[in-house]
Amino acid sequence: MKKMNFRRAIYCLISLVPLFFLGCETLEPKDPKASIPGLQQYYNEALQFSLRYPRILNLKVEDRAVAGEPDIVLRLEYPGNDYPILELATYAPSWIEEVRKPLVHGTERTLSVDTERAITFEIKNDPDDDESTMKRIIVRNFGRIYVFTGKGKTFDEVVSSFDFIDPVLEGAEQDSSS
Repeated sequence: MKKMNFRRAIYCLISLVPLFFLGCETLEPKDPKASIPGLQQYYNEALQFSLRYPRILNLKVEDRAVAGEPDIVLRLEYPGNDYPILELATYAPSWIEEVRKPLVHGTERTLSVDTERAITFEIKNDPDDDESTMKRIIVRNFGRIYVFTGKGKTFDEVVSSFDFIDPVLEGAEQDSSS
């Protein structure tokens, strides 16, 4: 009888081991360009925008606001990984030529970011490496330029969730709800 209980215990232990490893599976997709479900919202009233991003990503915001630097840099990246899914920087409009410098010729086109006209093009960090090719999107609004840099499906989804916050409309909505 004791042998029977020992066998059952071993069988139960063996059948529970795979469940343990399934519970330890990371949410990060095998392909870093794949989309991830579960969104969280970031709202920046001072720079008049909001966006939604997957909860699994780390959000890092640096407020630089000094001469020769962007006003703010926002980065979305996987936990424990410095691979940026998206980087958003805001600049004074005079920086437009500087942020266009790494342009890959022949890739420029227009699109809409929250109903505002934007330009998009590919950039290369390393001219010899095709993997270093990223997408850059520049949109001008509220007296500054917003520069998105990244690649992949998650990048596209975060950019498509980007909304400008018009202070005039925000005030009108609050007045009408009072």
